[in-house]
Amino acid sequence: NDRQLIAIGVPEQSLQLVKSIKDLNELGKCEKYLPVDVYENLFYLSDGANYELLLAEINEGKSKSGRHEDQIDSINNKRNFIEIDDELMIEIINGELSKWQIFLHPSQRKMVEADYKGSVKITGGAGTGKTVVALHRLKLLSLQAKPNCKKIVFTTYTNALTTNLNKLARKLSIDFSKVVLTNIDSLVRELALENDLISKDIRMLDSFNSKTSVELWEELLEQNLSEFDVAFLCGEYQQVILFNDIKSQDEYIRISRAGRGQPITRKQRIQIWQLVELYREHKNTGMFIDRGELFNLVSAHNNSQNEKPYSNVIADEIQDMSNVELRFLRSLAEEGKNDLFLVGDPYQKIYARKINFSTAGISVRGTRSKQLRINYRTSEEIKRLAIAAVNGLNYDDFDGESEKLNGYLSLFHGKQPTYELFKTKDREIEEILSCVDSLQKEGYNYNDIAIACRVKDSVREIKASLHKMKIPYSDNSSPVSENQEGILLSTFHSLKGLEFKAVILADVNNRTAPLYFKKFEDLNSVDKENYLQSEKSLIYVAMTRAIAILKITGTGISSEIIKM
Repeated sequence: NDRQLIAIGVPEQSLQLVKSIKDLNELGKCEKYLPVDVYENLFYLSDGANYELLLAEINEGKSKSGRHEDQIDSINNKRNFIEIDDELMIEIINGELSKWQIFLHPSQRKMVEADYKGSVKITGGAGTGKTVVALHRLKLLSLQAKPNCKKIVFTTYTNALTTNLNKLARKLSIDFSKVVLTNIDSLVRELALENDLISKDIRMLDSFNSKTSVELWEELLEQNLSEFDVAFLCGEYQQVILFNDIKSQDEYIRISRAGRGQPITRKQRIQIWQLVELYREHKNTGMFIDRGELFNLVSAHNNSQNEKPYSNVIADEIQDMSNVELRFLRSLAEEGKNDLFLVGDPYQKIYARKINFSTAGISVRGTRSKQLRINYRTSEEIKRLAIAAVNGLNYDDFDGESEKLNGYLSLFHGKQPTYELFKTKDREIEEILSCVDSLQKEGYNYNDIAIACRVKDSVREIKASLHKMKIPYSDNSSPVSENQEGILLSTFHSLKGLEFKAVILADVNNRTAPLYFKKFEDLNSVDKENYLQSEKSLIYVAMTRAIAILKITGTGISSEIIKM
C-alpha cells in the first residue's frame, strides 16, 4: 500500500508510477525515473525479497540521533558522499583510489561497522562485494586494535586469492604489523610446526608434489582384500571420520552417515575401521598426513591452550571449506564479541565438501546471518545467464537452511552474452582470435581479457594459437609482470576470485559442461547429484568473472547448463 511504499523511500509523486509496474522488465524501464535506493528496494521486492526484512535493513542504516548533522552522516547517506581530508583528496586526484575504497553501499557499510555479540556469517551472490566487505572489516578491526595485542588473522582458501588479497589490503593501507593475511593451508601448517605438532619432514597428502590419499588406499587394498573399493573407503575416511574428528571404533559405529548414499551394517563398520587403522599405520610409516587430520590436530591443540593464537578471525570463500576447517577457524580466537567474520557464496561451492556451522560449534543463527544483494561487478544480462545455470538447485546456507538469491541485483546493464557452436575446433579458435582482435579495436587491453576452458588440454590448444599469432598471454606457467600486457589463459577453477572486462569461455559443450569423467557412472546417486551440482556452480563462477562482455564458444552439441 501507499504507506508501505513511502516507508521504503518511494516519493509521493512517484506512487502512481510505481503501482503501475507489473514485473522486473517494466521496473527496468522505469529505473531512470526513480532514486537509486528506491529502485534497488523495489527490485528486491519484485524478485521475492521479504518486505519486513527490507524495511528493517533500511531503518538500520538511519541515524538514531536527533541532530541534523548526524542524520546527514548516516550509513544510508554515505553511498552519496563522504567527508575527506587533504591526504585523501590528493590520493583521489592522483587516481590511486578505487571507488570501492571510498564508497560502500549502505548494506555493506552496516556489516563492516556493526558491533556483533559473537560470530557473523555474510553470504551473497558473485560480485556483491563480499571480499571488499571482509577487507574493510579487517581495516576497521586493525584500527581499533590496541598496541601490542594479538594479531587479527585474515585467511582464504587458495594461494592465488591470497596474492590478490594482499594487493587489495595494501591499497586500503591496512597496517600489516597488526594482521596476518595467508591461505588456510599455510596457516595450519605454520601453527603445527610452531607448536611441534608435526616434524618438518611430514608431507600433506593431496597437495602439490605429494602422493594422493587415493594412492595410499590403493596400496593398502593391494595387500588387504575388502568388499569396498578405493573411492568408497577414501570418501568414508574424509567425509565421515575426519569430518567428525572420530578417534575410536565405538565413535564410528555410533556416528550418523547421512548423505553418504550407501548404507552399511554394524559389522561392515567394524571391518572398515580395521582398514582405517591399517591405513593410518601405512600413512605414518611413509611420513604422510591427511589434510583433514592436520586441521583436526591443530584445532585440538588450540582448544587445549589457555590462550588462543589470534584476537579476531576473518575468513573469505568459506563455501570451499568443510567442517574440519570451520573447527580450526573456531579454535583460533576466543568466543566473544566480533570473534569470527565468515564470508562466502553457497552458489560458488565448486568442491563437494560438507559444511555446517552448528555442528562445527559456530552459532550464526538469526540476526548474525547477513546477505549481500547488490552485484557491482557483472552486468544484469550476464548475471541473469549465470543465475539460469544454477536456478532450481537447492543450495544450503551452511546452517541447514536454503540460500536464496531473491533480489540479487546488478547495478548496470550491458551487452547480451553470446553462445556459438562450431563444426571444428579450428573454426572455434579462429572465432576466438577474431573476437580478441575486435576487443582490441574497441579499446580493450589484453589485460582486460581472459580465456578459460574446463580442462587444461583445451587451454593448451588456444595457447598455441595465441603464440603463433604473437598475441601476449599469461598463465600459471608463464605469468606476466604487473606492467606487462597479456591475455589470461585459465581453467574455470583458476578463474575463481578474479574479474575481467571481457571473458571468453571456450570448449563449452555437452561433454565439458558438465564434464563427464570415466568413472562417473560408477558413482552412487547422491555423489552423482553432488558432482553435477558442483559442475553447475563452476559454470556460474566462470560466467560471473565477466564485467561487461561474456562470449561462450564450443564445438558439437550445446551444453544443457547454458540456458540462453
